[in-house]
Amino acid sequence: MRFTTAALKPAALIAVFGVAVSCARGPDAADRVLETTIAAIEAGRATTPLVAQPSPGSDATVTFLVQSADGQAPRIVSDVTGWGESPDDSAFDLTIGTMAQFGSTDWWWLETRVAPRARIEYLVVLGETDYRIDPNNPRRAWSRGGHDISELVTPDYLPPQEFADPPVAPGGRTVEATIDSHALGAPRRVLVYLPPGYRNDGAYPVAVFHSGRGVAREGQAPRVLDWLIAHREIEPIVGLFLDSYLAGDADNHEGRPMRSFLTEEAPAWLAARYGVTARADGWAVLAISYGAKDALDAALSPAQAYGRLGLLIPGRRLTSADLEGFARQPAHRLRVAILAGRYDQANLATARKARQALADAGHAVEYIDVPEGHNPTTWRDHLGDVLVSLFGAR
Repeated sequence: MRFTTAALKPAALIAVFGVAVSCARGPDAADRVLETTIAAIEAGRATTPLVAQPSPGSDATVTFLVQSADGQAPRIVSDVTGWGESPDDSAFDLTIGTMAQFGSTDWWWLETRVAPRARIEYLVVLGETDYRIDPNNPRRAWSRGGHDISELVTPDYLPPQEFADPPVAPGGRTVEATIDSHALGAPRRVLVYLPPGYRNDGAYPVAVFHSGRGVAREGQAPRVLDWLIAHREIEPIVGLFLDSYLAGDADNHEGRPMRSFLTEEAPAWLAARYGVTARADGWAVLAISYGAKDALDAALSPAQAYGRLGLLIPGRRLTSADLEGFARQPAHRLRVAILAGRYDQANLATARKARQALADAGHAVEYIDVPEGHNPTTWRDHLGDVLVSLFGAR
């Protein structure tokens, strides 16, 4: 990520989101710290969870605290403790993250460790189905669809600069349009991003975002592109954000129909209207989670429409059998960026297998590992890293 170590702040105390309590050793001393903290929470002077990081760059200890008046043990489901999912969807663990009672009080606690610069999302669970935000943590993660979810960060965490800075002015512009897709059997809405100073006589590289209009609008991708271009992290590019799927499509037209849309119809539509490069090595296809399989299929297609591939937190719809089949295909050499969440427990194996399969097949792969989970904020905050990997100087 594009951070400087000078921006880090040392943390030698337990940070309780605004309240600091000195670290102590020994069970009695630790109990006194918790007692003091609980009293501060009840009085409205402190918030949860407790995050202790001895120094920048070290692992942090996180202590979750939840009040449960009926004696029922709450659970913390999270990126770091697990959400209960299994990688093969064969089971769901309803005991994951069970908390321990603190003495004879109605408070419960759970301690875990997280990596430096981590950003962790979590919920409190009472019973089997009562999922709640942490009532004593005011921090919320961004979530598509408006569903609230609690979030914690380590003291040395830094947000992406493109969101910390004000939006770049002047920025690029966006154009709404529709592609008449014969392959998919219905029109698809698209959004085109044109960089600042766009010239129709140019030969711009292109980033095609499979199922990406939400990335553009809710994920603020144009803002990210503006910042990267203004700071010369990448060259000016054109972005094509596709509504590849339609709500209610049972099979989402995967396989040959989607491949034709991504490799033939969408590129031809864009090239006929805008000043973009005709060279395949200047085109990238990017996808998030579920769409990784389609993007990989398109990038390795015999049509050779793309020379670059971005997979953001690829989901387990992309199976080992898929990867083996794709790797056996004769293909041109791709420039690949894979974003993986270290705490994406159900999907992390997919990202690692994709890295290995593509590297073994001779593609140039950059693997971007971040201490986060499988969620919209992860891909939004690290979209810039993937774009720099694909379009920045090497």
